[in-house]
Amino acid sequence: MNGNLYHRVICAVVSVMAGCSERPRLQQELVPRPATPADDVPQLRDGFEKGSLESFWLPGDHGSGRFAPGAVVLTSDYARCGRWSARITVREGDVAQFGDSRQFNERAELDSGKHSVMGQDVWFGFSFLVPHDFPVVDTRLVVVQWKQSGLEGSPVVAQRYVAGRHFVTIRDLRTRGNWRATYDLPKIVPERWNDMVYRIRFSNGADGVVEIWMNGEQVVRCDGPTTSSAGQEQFYHKIGLYRDRMPEPMTIYVDNYAIGQSHEEVDPARFEQGK
Repeated sequence: MNGNLYHRVICAVVSVMAGCSERPRLQQELVPRPATPADDVPQLRDGFEKGSLESFWLPGDHGSGRFAPGAVVLTSDYARCGRWSARITVREGDVAQFGDSRQFNERAELDSGKHSVMGQDVWFGFSFLVPHDFPVVDTRLVVVQWKQSGLEGSPVVAQRYVAGRHFVTIRDLRTRGNWRATYDLPKIVPERWNDMVYRIRFSNGADGVVEIWMNGEQVVRCDGPTTSSAGQEQFYHKIGLYRDRMPEPMTIYVDNYAIGQSHEEVDPARFEQGK
């Protein structure tokens, strides 16, 4: 075998061996987790027009949302469309516990249940209204949050309202409570309904994504992991009021809630046409 041929053979062998040794590591880093069937994405909807909560909402004494008796009431005080909306009020000491903020917190949240949607694009839509007498204070307040089952610490995605700042946080999943990204959202105007649509792909790889529309305009896109391998493959969505303890009550109104497989399916404006 001449020198040039020998050199080419050796290079080819080394290249194959290197490729075989690298392949598992590259797959682990770049290949997203297997997707679940699209049918596993829940299709839930509540316009609160039946005079009672839909059956998919967990009761106030069960699950991770939870609310005190009388904290969630269907009312005709305000409605995004139709006649009714859900009025959610938190008072001092409601469902109190010691939280990650090293303070006692309290909550009044509707929980739409746990769903196995790893690897799927899941769409969430809802409308919310803040009344004119809502206390705008410098106290930790979460109005919407997504949690991963089995993962302690902050929500993976949270919509917050603190000292007049309306913003969303996406968790740094290597930590218990730090944020990987923070995005300001349009200001909340009292007495005005806001339509929110979220698209979240639950993945611990680079294909994870969070997209947000507010009142018909896209306001956020963030790519990157939205889940942790330390957690389970179930996720749940909570809407309402979760805050550090304070004496003054807070009330928020929610309407036109939906979970589905597309923007059109969950768009709160669709409820106007009864779709």
